Amino acid sequence: MPRLFRFAGWISVAALVFALALSGENDGLLTFAATARRRPPPPPAPKTNALQNIPYTKAANPKTARRQTLDLYLPPKSASQPPLVIFIHGGFWTLTDDDYRLGPTFAEALVPLGVAVAVVRYRLAPTNRHPAQAQDVAAAVAYLLRMADKHGYDKKRTFLAGHSAGAHLAALVALDSGYLAAHRLNPGALAGVIGFSGIYNLHPTLATPEEQRWAVQQAFGENPAALKNASPVTHARATIPFLILGAASDFPGFLIDAKQFADALRAAGHREVSQFIIPERNHFSLLQLTGADNEVQRLLLDFMRVKPLSPSLAAFVETRRSWRDPPFSTLPFWQHEELIEAIPVDARFVDALLPVYTTMRHELLEWPLEKYHAIDLFAYLDSLPPEKAGRGNYLTITNLRNEKLFWDRRQIERYRPVIVIGIDEEDNLFRFSVFYRPRREYTWKAAPAPPLMVRPLGAFIYFLEEPPPELAPQPSFYALTENSFQLTEQDPVAALRTLPKALYETLTFRNGCVYCHSVGGVGSQSHHMTAANGRPHGGLALPLESYPEEVWKAFLLSQHEVAAQIGAFPNVVDEESRQALYALVVELRQKTKTPVP
Repeated sequence: MPRLFRFAGWISVAALVFALALSGENDGLLTFAATARRRPPPPPAPKTNALQNIPYTKAANPKTARRQTLDLYLPPKSASQPPLVIFIHGGFWTLTDDDYRLGPTFAEALVPLGVAVAVVRYRLAPTNRHPAQAQDVAAAVAYLLRMADKHGYDKKRTFLAGHSAGAHLAALVALDSGYLAAHRLNPGALAGVIGFSGIYNLHPTLATPEEQRWAVQQAFGENPAALKNASPVTHARATIPFLILGAASDFPGFLIDAKQFADALRAAGHREVSQFIIPERNHFSLLQLTGADNEVQRLLLDFMRVKPLSPSLAAFVETRRSWRDPPFSTLPFWQHEELIEAIPVDARFVDALLPVYTTMRHELLEWPLEKYHAIDLFAYLDSLPPEKAGRGNYLTITNLRNEKLFWDRRQIERYRPVIVIGIDEEDNLFRFSVFYRPRREYTWKAAPAPPLMVRPLGAFIYFLEEPPPELAPQPSFYALTENSFQLTEQDPVAALRTLPKALYETLTFRNGCVYCHSVGGVGSQSHHMTAANGRPHGGLALPLESYPEEVWKAFLLSQHEVAAQIGAFPNVVDEESRQALYALVVELRQKTKTPVP
C-alpha cells in the first residue's frame, strides 16, 4: 500500500467490525525534520552521459555565459519519442546547483524510465536581478522546442519543472505569457508544469523563513507592485496542466503557499490542477525519484502519461479530486449569521483536529490555522423550532457515520461547547477529509475487500473551556451536519446508569462502546462512509451481544493483535473492566437469545 494511504483512526469495540483507518507513524504537527533546514550532501557523479554546457541563447556578457547553458540527458533511442522535462534548479535565485547536483540526480533517475531531461542554468541574483532569471528560462524553453527533432524527444510532450525557486520560475514563465511571447511561443507549447516545493507568492507572511525574505529582496527588490507582478499566483488562469508537489517536512509556509496557488488556479477556472503533500519527505528529498513504491516517481510518470498509476493510487487521486466538491456541507450553519463568532486558533484547538488527521497531520500544514468560526451549541439549538431539534436536557448527537454522543446539557454547558463550522477562509469543513482503505470488514468471517473510505472533519464539537477527561474528543464529535442534534426529556442511556461505575465508563466515554454499537438496546449502529459518494458501507457495528464468543475473547485479551489485523490503533479496555464487560455481554446474549451473525 503506498504511503499516501497511511491513515489511522480510533478503534473501540468497533474494532470487531471494521478498521476506521490504516495505521502508521507520524512526525508531529507543526514540526519539521532537521534535514529540511540543511542542504543534502552532494550526490555521486552521474552515470549517464549528457550533452553538457549547451548554450541556449547568445550571452550578452561573457562572465555569465555558462549560466545561460543547459545539460541534456537522453534515454537510449527507441521506437517512440520520449517526453522531455525541462528542469529549473532552486537556490533562492542566488545559488547554483553545481555543488549539490539536484538537477543531475533528478535527470539520472528519469532517463532510465524513458524520459529525456534538460537541466537549465540561469543568471543569478543579485548581480542579475528579475526578470533575468525568467527570461533565461523562457529562452531555454524556446531553444529546446526548436531542437526537438535534432535530439529525438517529443516536442508535444515537453514539460517545464522546477524545484523551490526553480518552481517559481517554471510557473511564472508558463502563466505570464509575455516571457514565451518574446520567442513567438504561447504557454500551450508546453504540455504541463511540475512544481516541487515551489514559491508561488513573493509577498512575505508570518510563516516566511528569514532566508527566503532576504533572497526575495536580493532578486526582486521590495516594491510591493513588483513582487505582485513577479508572483505566479497573480497570473493564475486556466491554461496547461499543473502538478504541484510539496513535502510533509518542508520549510515553514511552503505548503500553505502551494495550496493557495493551487486554489487560485482552480478559482480561475483551471480544471487540470493536481496538488499533493508527500509523506516522509523534506524540501530536498522530495526530488528523490528512485526506490520501490516511490509516490513522487509514480505521480510524475502518470502526469507525463508515461505510466499510469496503480489502481489503488489512481482511486485515491480521483477521490481526493472529487472531494473538493464534497457531497456534504457545513454551509447551512452559516445561515445563523448572528450566532457566528471568529476565534483565534490556539494549540488546544489544533489538538482537536488530530483525532481525524492522526498519521496525516502533515496535511494540516497547508492551512494557516489562524482563526476558526463557531456557533454556541445551545444558542444554536435554542434558535431552532422544537420540531427540528426537540426540547429537553438530554442531547443526542449523531454524525454521518451514525456514531452517537449522549450528553446531559446541565453537565456540559459550563464548558462552553461550540459547533466549529469553518477554519481560516474555508466555510465547508467537509473539504477537510482523509481517506483510507480498511483491510477487512469483519475479523471472523470472509468478505470482499472494502472500497476506499472517507473520514471527513465536517462540523464538530469543541469546548472553549478545558473540559474534563470524560469530554475528550471521540469519533462522534466530527462529521456533523445541521441535522445531527436532538434534545429529549428522557435520558437515552438511563438503562446503563445502574451498571457499576467502571463498566458504565467503559461503555461510554472511556472506550465509547455505545457511541458505535448498541448494548441491551442502548446505543447506535455505526458504519463506514464510502469515499466515492459518502454513502454508508457494510461492516456495520453490531450489537455487542451478537458477536461470536471467540471474537469477544480475542478483542478483550489480544487487543493489539486484533488492531494489527484490521489495521487500526487499539482502544484498550482496562483490565478491571474486561471481565465485567464480558460477563455483561454473555448475560445479555443468554437473556435475549441474540443470534450470532
